[in-house]
Amino acid sequence: MLLSPGSDAYARSTQPHNSSSTQTPARVATIVRPEDLTAALAEVDALARSTGRALTVAPQATGHGAGAGVDEGVVLLDTAGLDEVSVDPVTRVATVGAGATWSAVNAVAEQHGLLGLAGSAPSVAVSGYTFGGGIGWLARRDGLATGTLRAVSYVDGRGQLRRAADDAADVVDRDAIWAFRGAGGVGVAHTLELDLVPVPDLHAGALLWPATALPELVAAWAGAIGSVGPATSSSLSVLHVPPLPMFPESLHGSVAVHLAVADPDGPVGAAPLLDAMRTASTPVLDDWGPKDAAGLARIHLDPPTAVPAIGDARWLDDSTPGLAEALLTTAVADDSPVVMLELRHVGGAPTRRDGAVTAPPGSFVYHAVGPLGRSSRAQIDAAFARARAVWTTADTGLTPGSWVDGAAAVPESLPRDVRDRARAVADAVDPDRTFHRSRLLA
Repeated sequence: MLLSPGSDAYARSTQPHNSSSTQTPARVATIVRPEDLTAALAEVDALARSTGRALTVAPQATGHGAGAGVDEGVVLLDTAGLDEVSVDPVTRVATVGAGATWSAVNAVAEQHGLLGLAGSAPSVAVSGYTFGGGIGWLARRDGLATGTLRAVSYVDGRGQLRRAADDAADVVDRDAIWAFRGAGGVGVAHTLELDLVPVPDLHAGALLWPATALPELVAAWAGAIGSVGPATSSSLSVLHVPPLPMFPESLHGSVAVHLAVADPDGPVGAAPLLDAMRTASTPVLDDWGPKDAAGLARIHLDPPTAVPAIGDARWLDDSTPGLAEALLTTAVADDSPVVMLELRHVGGAPTRRDGAVTAPPGSFVYHAVGPLGRSSRAQIDAAFARARAVWTTADTGLTPGSWVDGAAAVPESLPRDVRDRARAVADAVDPDRTFHRSRLLA
C-alpha cells in the first residue's frame, strides 16, 4: 500500500540519516518482503495513470547517502524493513536483506569468528555502502566490500524478480552484478549474498592528541606508514571535538588529532605506527587493544546521532604523506567550517572479483565533512576548495562515491568507460527509467 503525506509511517520513511536534503515524495511504499517491490511498482503505475503524472521510484534504506531532494514526482521505496540476516559459517557467506545494517550483520557473523567488510559507521545499510564502493577497516587485507559481493537479488524496471551473479544465465544479470560492485547498482535490490572474512585476533583503537602536536604527529605518521603490516588500516584526521561523553573532557570544544587504526590479525602490524606516534606525543585518549565488531565500529568516533552535513572526498596517490601536514592544517582553525578532515590509508588492498570498482584507485583517501548550521554550504565549499588546492598534486582524478555526504551526484566517482558501461547496464535493466539512477551515474 502506498502511504500518503501526513501519516506517521510516511514521516519516518522521509527522515534520512543525512538530513541535508528535504524529502517530500508523492507517496511512500514500505517494503518488508521481496514481493512488496513488485506490488509497489504496480501501484505506482496505477497512480501515475490515474493522476496523469509521471512518477519515478527511488529506494532508500537508512539514507546515509541521501543528497538529492525528493519531491512530488517521486515514490520512495522504504527498504529498511528488508533486514533479515543469515550466516553460513561453513561457506563464510552472509545472506542479508538490502535494508540490514552492518551492525546487525556483524553481530551475527562475529559469533562464528567472521566479519563482513563494514565501513566506519555501524548504522549504514549494507546495500548502499557496498554498491557505492565499500571502504572499510579491513580493506588492506581483504579489499573493498564490492569484491565480497557474490550475488544480488533485485527487481528490474518492469517489476520482474531477478538474480545478478557472475554465473547467471541471462547476460543482463551477469552485467548487473558487475554494476552492483561499485557503480551504485541497477534496479532495486532486496537481498545480497556476501563473503565474510576471518578475524582471528582483531585489534583496533582510537587515539587523540591536542592539535598543537600536529606537526610532530604528522611527521611520525608519514615516517611509519610504510612500515605497518599488510593487514593494518589507519586514518589520521583533524577533529573538532564536541562536548560528548565519548571524548576526554580536556578536549571538549577544542581541535584534536585523531588516529584510528585496525588490524584483524593482531597487534604486531600496527606497532611501528603506534610506537612512532606515542613517542612523538603522549595521547590523551588511547584505547588500542582487542575489539569486537561493536568496538571496531566506534574507532572513527562518528557522532551518535544524525547530523546534516556535506562532505568531500578524493582518491589520492602515494605522495599523500608529503602533503599531509599542509592538508590537515586547512581544518585546524577553531572556526573552520570543516569539523573533520581525514586521510585513510588503504594502499595494497587486494582485488577479489571483477566489478565497476573493486580495487582502490589510490593508496589514500581524503575525506572532509562540514555540518550545515554551524556554517553555510558556501562556507563549507570554500573550505573544501582550500583543501583541494593542497591535495591536487596527489589527485588520482577519482572520487570515492559513497564518501561524498549530501551530494545529489558524484560525477567523478567512475572512469568514463566504466560509467558508460554502467549506464548501459542500467538502461538494459530499466529501459523506461522507472527508477532513479544511482548518484554515481547521474
